Amino acid sequence: MAIADDYEVLLAVLDHGSLTAAAKSLGRSLQAVSRALAGIERQLNVSLFTRTTRQVHPTPACLAFARRIRPAMREINAARDELIEQNVQLRGAIRVAAPSTFGTQYLVGPIAEFMGIHAGVSVELIFSERHADLAKEGIDLAVRLGNLPDSDLKARRVAEFRRVLFASPQYLAARGYPRDPSDLTKHECILRKDPRHDVWEFGADGRAVEVHGRLRANAADACNKAAAAGHGIARAPLWQVRDIVESGAVEVVLAEFEPKPVPVNLVWLAGRSLPRRVRGLVDFLAERIAAQGL
Repeated sequence: MAIADDYEVLLAVLDHGSLTAAAKSLGRSLQAVSRALAGIERQLNVSLFTRTTRQVHPTPACLAFARRIRPAMREINAARDELIEQNVQLRGAIRVAAPSTFGTQYLVGPIAEFMGIHAGVSVELIFSERHADLAKEGIDLAVRLGNLPDSDLKARRVAEFRRVLFASPQYLAARGYPRDPSDLTKHECILRKDPRHDVWEFGADGRAVEVHGRLRANAADACNKAAAAGHGIARAPLWQVRDIVESGAVEVVLAEFEPKPVPVNLVWLAGRSLPRRVRGLVDFLAERIAAQGL
């Protein structure tokens, strides 16, 4: 009975127009190609090619048969390649850059799990709030939060997260609940060091309100703790403060005015082949981050 390799020979002869060219493309001898075609013809009891001194010409039966088997051969080859890749151990070092708080919370566990599966892989994590220069710093993969500007990077969006406003029940009992973003002008807001964070956006239309407060910090954790301690209203990604929201230490306010969700992207340099170990980590992290429900 003809096997998949024989059918591959048939398609190669069709594609290259001669037995000699097909044999060269497949890395086989001319005799092996001739035997494969003869075997198919015996099995099917049909003539596949008419032969001249220099060329072979497919018969109508050959063309019809080839049309039917070509998609199946693509699937067989893809399945074979996938199986081979799965059985080849990933090896090598991977350098990953990410924002400090997000990386500590959402990358360390999945990357440790990935390394447990692939014992030949080592990973270096570089945590920083600045965007690393992937080419200059030899970074294989980076996590970027927010919309991406045009660049020479390829990206895969793996999740989105909410941004929320929150304050302690004690603060809200004393100062009242804001009902509209404009009400924030009458409240103590906990600010980030960057003055750009003094303007908070709301709603899908990006409505902006300039906020004020006496407490400012350059660390997210400090701002979140200050809000839990009753010092005002703060703003943060929900994933940063989920624990204190669920515990009741703070309450979310103005939820109906939340801005658009913030994308989470995995990025890498375009224009070069992504090593299998990095491609494997991209797929693994995409699944694990999405499953954590940011």
